[in-house]
Amino acid sequence: MRKPVAVDYVKGHMGGNEILLLHESQIPKRDRLKIVLSILDPPSIRGDQAALLEKPKRDGDIKVTIVDRASRDYIKACGGMTQVLCKAVLETGLGKQYRIHLPRKLLTIETDSGTVRISIGGTRHRPTILTDMTTFVEECHRLGISTIQVAGVEATKVGRFLVADAEKIRARHPDADFTTMNASGVEILTSMQADFNRQRLSNARNADYSLYSMYPDDPTRGRVLFPHNIAGDHIEPSCGSGSVAVAIALAHTKRLGDGVSSLRFDSGGAPVLGGPETTRAKVAVQDGRVVTAEFTHSLVEIVSTGKVWLPLSMSPM
Repeated sequence: MRKPVAVDYVKGHMGGNEILLLHESQIPKRDRLKIVLSILDPPSIRGDQAALLEKPKRDGDIKVTIVDRASRDYIKACGGMTQVLCKAVLETGLGKQYRIHLPRKLLTIETDSGTVRISIGGTRHRPTILTDMTTFVEECHRLGISTIQVAGVEATKVGRFLVADAEKIRARHPDADFTTMNASGVEILTSMQADFNRQRLSNARNADYSLYSMYPDDPTRGRVLFPHNIAGDHIEPSCGSGSVAVAIALAHTKRLGDGVSSLRFDSGGAPVLGGPETTRAKVAVQDGRVVTAEFTHSLVEIVSTGKVWLPLSMSPM
């Protein structure tokens, strides 16, 4: 006879990028990916990504395995998750569960792509959270960075990301409006993602997608949006990995010179380009190549904690 299973969760967001934190030990091993996706999907508590938390395997504070709703699979990196996880450690009982003694100036997260370090400043109630994204940068270089043509528009492949400049799109498709995300805008973004997949520019179906537009009077400031699965109406207003991917694309296209650059992106206005919040990224460029990166976001909040009950069909016998 099946018994209902309750899974504890913490839900937070980074500029509208919704993250669920779940305990790996509470989720049945059988069909684990299917179960986590069912929690991420409506009508459950919903989220864009879920982090399965467990005791560290090495010398980190917490080990995480990340599930992504857009790609329907495990992923190696999620910048928004690091920001929300750090916030949860500071504000909920999560830190005590993993024997993290506060106050702390550094949190280390073990991920499938390596150890991610998160610096904590400010106060416990008004923290500043800075995520080191260098492991993500290194993965992008391993997977390749190149200028590409998709659906007749020049774009940049950054690791698994399709990174597109809204102004280059509008030069070919002047009817596309990403401030209102009109039908023409949706159509060309969908076509570009589909062509990226047709060309097999990534080993997996593309679900990592950054759209940006830099302000002409300030080359260090822009607007961003992340239509990771726009055909499925899944657009994220903010994305830490995606923002760093934009910075890598700017360096690749020679819009950033060698040295350290501080960038500011308006985000959080889904489903349109830009928004009321700010993603700040700092990158070090050497010989036209980003070698280190870190980012922070202006609005990270914990919105709920509780239990989600798994359907009996997904509970163990």
